[in-house]
Amino acid sequence: MCDCSTKKNDKKEIPKTVTLFEKCRKPYRAGKNIELYSTNDGLNDKKQEIQFLQKESYDAVCCNSLQQLSLSECSSDSTRLYKFVSPRTIKYYGDEEEEEKPLPFIYKPCMTLPDEVEKEPDIEHTLAIIKPESMIYRRQIEQRIYEEGFEICQTRWLQLTPEQASDFYSDHYGQAWFAHLIAYISSTPIIVFMLAKHHAIHDWRFIMGPMKIAEARLYFPDSLRAKYGIRGEDFKNAVHGSSTRENAEKEIHFFFPETVIEPLLVGQSLIEYLWETINPILTEGLTLCCKLKPADPLLWLAHWLILNNPNKPRLPEDLALIPT
Repeated sequence: MCDCSTKKNDKKEIPKTVTLFEKCRKPYRAGKNIELYSTNDGLNDKKQEIQFLQKESYDAVCCNSLQQLSLSECSSDSTRLYKFVSPRTIKYYGDEEEEEKPLPFIYKPCMTLPDEVEKEPDIEHTLAIIKPESMIYRRQIEQRIYEEGFEICQTRWLQLTPEQASDFYSDHYGQAWFAHLIAYISSTPIIVFMLAKHHAIHDWRFIMGPMKIAEARLYFPDSLRAKYGIRGEDFKNAVHGSSTRENAEKEIHFFFPETVIEPLLVGQSLIEYLWETINPILTEGLTLCCKLKPADPLLWLAHWLILNNPNKPRLPEDLALIPT
């Protein structure tokens, strides 16, 4: 059919925009026919009914309808303009139109639950030794230690005797170079550090580099052994570090016998320790301080805590105040 006007007027007709698609009365359901109604522009009195077969998706139905409409014949004298509406831009509702409701915005909790709080990492301790040949670079090595995030807990400058060196390197007993190692390590003073950091043992061994100087200079040129070690004798490799936690604890007690290495208390264990150990003795001292009202409460409380340390045997007050 041709939808051109039958009457020819002298005046030119104003182009009109015709919408071929209207909003469906019911939402599309796969497996049922869809009726497309013509516009009420007075061109046809009857409604054009175009029935489509079952399609897999709504997009395929709309594409087929556009193809069928494009096959209609029309004279070249037609001045009507057609506006094709994309089916993707039309929103369909049910029998009763409903307004669009915005999606609910999910707010993140501003406070984390106790179970979600990350636990503090355990702080490891390791032993580091600056050997005799690298003593001239001790400042550079110490600066590198701080740059890598280590904390130097204790420092000791000493010279080992051959007996002490043999006890310390007893794990290497039986090696061909054991006697040379003992003579070398006990020849001049050395510096011993106790380092602390998260994953301190692994990080310190990575900074040291491989035991062999040639391998360290080839694969790890930025390591301490590559920079300050003497090539030729592998035991003259600038620095020493503990290999495992057990060795670290053993070596630290060798050089710092009074040091007590304990894991840091966190979470519930810390709360229990405070309630069971710290709070009772502190409450007793503060209560007595309030009763006596000394001139300097802080100094009095410090002196009272020293005398009433629960980790030390308690002496009578008259004996405890006698100078020794």
